[in-house]
Amino acid sequence: MPFYTFKLIDLGTISAGSTTSNSWTSDDDYIIKRIYFVETTSTAVGSRFLTATLRVDGYTFTKDSVNLALFDGYRNQVPELDIAFTKGRTLYYSVTNNHGSSSISGHLILELWKA
Repeated sequence: MPFYTFKLIDLGTISAGSTTSNSWTSDDDYIIKRIYFVETTSTAVGSRFLTATLRVDGYTFTKDSVNLALFDGYRNQVPELDIAFTKGRTLYYSVTNNHGSSSISGHLILELWKA
């Protein structure tokens, strides 16, 4: 199962105290090796203010909301997930900005390997 591609999910700008939710359905048979969070806010407020719930169909692999700082780091710092993500399965995400006054923009990036 070699590395195949990256998939960028643009979270847009999340206002203070707001949540954004959406999904992406797999177009092929993949394994989600890792998920990265990259903040694109010009002021670099920080991923420590964002929490997320992530699931693939019925499998919620964050259990409760987790801080996106977990996915904000170098490849050897981000947890290896190895989640089967076959064609037609859907990744659902919900991200909340817990900052008291600043909007935060960012991307989720999926590291996809061929199944």
